[in-house]
Amino acid sequence: MSRSRFATYVIPGIAVVALAGAGYQIASTQTDRPLLQPALTPPSSPAALAGSIGAVGLVESASEEIGLPATVAGVVAAVNVTPGMKVKQGDLLFSIDDRQARADLAVQGAALLAARARLNEAETTLADLNDQLARGDRLVRLSGNIAISEDTLLRRRFAARVAEAKVATARADIESAAAQVQSAAIQIDRLAVHAPIDGTVLQVNVRIGEFAPAQILTAPLVVLGQVDPLHIRADIDEADVPRFRPDAPAWASPRGAADRRVALTLVRVEPYVVPKKSLTGSGTERVDTRVLRVIYAFDPKAMPAFPGQQMDLFIGL
Repeated sequence: MSRSRFATYVIPGIAVVALAGAGYQIASTQTDRPLLQPALTPPSSPAALAGSIGAVGLVESASEEIGLPATVAGVVAAVNVTPGMKVKQGDLLFSIDDRQARADLAVQGAALLAARARLNEAETTLADLNDQLARGDRLVRLSGNIAISEDTLLRRRFAARVAEAKVATARADIESAAAQVQSAAIQIDRLAVHAPIDGTVLQVNVRIGEFAPAQILTAPLVVLGQVDPLHIRADIDEADVPRFRPDAPAWASPRGAADRRVALTLVRVEPYVVPKKSLTGSGTERVDTRVLRVIYAFDPKAMPAFPGQQMDLFIGL
């Protein structure tokens, strides 16, 4: 076979056979793989709300979350609550070491007792001087200036006036000391943080022995809220605002459980369109559009949920 015929027929034939063999080898080693379903069912609106407005909501307590700081800086002496505990208004949540404050109260209490003693002394002195002045006046009426001189009587009158001023000063000192006692008692009361409402403890970020600063913290020392009912704060895109109707039915599904739905009741619409922020809790997120915020309520017994949890909302037209 000539070289030209070999190059024209044999070499391409070998290449075709090799390519066919490679294709057969690849095909024989491949196995049929079943079509995988998504791990989580994507959210979808109920049939009754077909074509509804979709939104993302954040579960929050009905009272909104109340972050409680320490009103006076100090070392934490006691923590009386744990997350999930139900509390009544006025219940003690945590307290700051109050030994110094109680010592100050004792000092102010002693100062009040001393002020009262000075008032008693001043009133006794005034009573004595008034009695001497009254005796002098009677002697003058009975015998003129023979029994007592006018100068002595005048000095007694001036001494009584000075005593009256001292009584007034002592009474003012008592009021001041009583105010100091009250201030010290208030300071002790401020060292104990009490629940402002009936609710559930959502977070406890303080421990015994830690120093609690009296300032705004990123994570409040105790977070409190009312969780029955629960609220959902949702952001409706400004493009959907013209289609939104407050009286329209609404449903919500938790993330990761699109087959579960709970009916919502409108609580209020915040009538001010604001820049949208993703619901991750960060304060530096990108603003990409404006939204109308609406708040719905639902029964946690019908759909167990937790404040801070994201849910998908569908609002009918």
